[in-house]
Amino acid sequence: MKKIFINIALVCTLGGLFSSCAKKMEETYTDPEKIVDGSLSKLLSGMYLNKRIHPSYYDYYTFVMPVLANYSQLVATAPGNQMYFTNPSYVDGRWQDFYAGSRANDGDNPDYNYNGPGIMSNYREMQTTLSLMSAEQQQRNQVFVKVAEILVFDQAAQMVDMWGDIPFSKSNGLNSPDRTAADVPYDDAKTLYTNIIANLKAINTFLDTVNVETDVKNELATADILLKGDLVAWQRYANSLRLRLLMRISNADEATAKTEVTAMLNDAATFPVIASNDQNVTFKNSPTQVRSDLVEVFTGYPYAPEYLINTLQEANGDPRLRVMWDQDDVNGYKGFPWNGSVGDYDDQRRLYAVFDTATFTYNDNIPGVIMTASEVNFLKAEAFERWGLGDAAAAYTNGIRQSIEFYYGINQSAIKRQGQNNFSRAALASPAATEVDAFLAKAPIAYTGTTTQKLEKIYTQKWEHFFVLQSGQAWSELRRTGYPALQFPTVGNSAAPNAPKRLLYPANERLYNPIEYSKVKDKDTRDRPVFWDVN
Repeated sequence: MKKIFINIALVCTLGGLFSSCAKKMEETYTDPEKIVDGSLSKLLSGMYLNKRIHPSYYDYYTFVMPVLANYSQLVATAPGNQMYFTNPSYVDGRWQDFYAGSRANDGDNPDYNYNGPGIMSNYREMQTTLSLMSAEQQQRNQVFVKVAEILVFDQAAQMVDMWGDIPFSKSNGLNSPDRTAADVPYDDAKTLYTNIIANLKAINTFLDTVNVETDVKNELATADILLKGDLVAWQRYANSLRLRLLMRISNADEATAKTEVTAMLNDAATFPVIASNDQNVTFKNSPTQVRSDLVEVFTGYPYAPEYLINTLQEANGDPRLRVMWDQDDVNGYKGFPWNGSVGDYDDQRRLYAVFDTATFTYNDNIPGVIMTASEVNFLKAEAFERWGLGDAAAAYTNGIRQSIEFYYGINQSAIKRQGQNNFSRAALASPAATEVDAFLAKAPIAYTGTTTQKLEKIYTQKWEHFFVLQSGQAWSELRRTGYPALQFPTVGNSAAPNAPKRLLYPANERLYNPIEYSKVKDKDTRDRPVFWDVN
């Protein structure tokens, strides 16, 4: 565990190309072992270099596709005895990136598809830096830490969703003011979730009332790659995240979730949430700064999964079909079946639909998706349907409309992959209102039926909206709700015969944090559900 105390990736302002950042490494990075005066703005900027925040080849190829999207059946994978086995090295990498990140070892040209600072190491350095300031300076600059906390809480909740109990409140000791290292206890998953939900509420109040000095506001706007220092946007993110987490625990603790969600949704002025796609929280790329380079991901995991493309999209005239997939010349929009064979998958004729080349494969502008209006509307729809708080049908249909608009927006803002001069395709026109209305009127989609049937439609449409871009959220919601009702093959591997309910702790965690690991060892099984998973 001592490995996760150390900020081995450090900080860089995202003012230009990743390579140009590297050329100024001595000027822009802050080594925690040599810190005298830290920079809150640089530490905040550095968080966005974490390869689990911005779209990176490494994250998608080693973790998103083979683990999260595979377990959510949002990508077709080659069947076999290892299909539910998580590569220990890659799982350890995901864990380490949350805590310490990874240091570039290629001199002046670090590749941030493989390297980047840790979320927790940067956050602890921000806390330490703030604590060393005078009381007056702390008051002036605490806004940097507060907005960073929202991102940290989001990432910590995702860690809980994957592992359950995690080290948090006392982690990264070498980045704390006393610079001490020791074995770190695990926070109870439910308690940590409860604290995060409470802290997000407090942050909303802070952002609503704080008076930020002009010079601090300008520095924040420059450092904040995500939301450009817009505190109202950060409020919407905090409250939308809080809504997500409250609904995540709503089957395990319905009373608390209902009370808090009711208070939020009944007071939109106090608790603003993301309401439209122009308010989405996404990591935006550009051809001259940070670009998505995921071509090998979308060609390495090419096929559409059968349930999504055939049962859900093609059968119902879903407008997202043509913006997500390229049809096969022979079979059209045919997805790889859940019980297909290795021979089918490896067939060189490649007779299945593949990821749309313009939207995904050759697009250097795929965003890092953090929170969208569509998800918020689906969360509202569930709350309205279960607890009678509002118009569930309107929230549900708005969620679908926004999802369609969102994916066409990715296609229409695509930037052709660098060096891909032989590829050219015009952007797709947004579907006509009549097409969208016809889709919403189809029986499997229309907001009709019993409460159970309506909730199934909400959950299924949210799963589709998450897609591979938010497959971690898709896996969590699939475990929480049980929908969509997917079929998965059982394979001949006694250690991993089916998709797990949680990930196993990495080997390095057992090695470096043995005393504290021994206290959670009994929980470290792949079939033990996370506390909110009572489905």
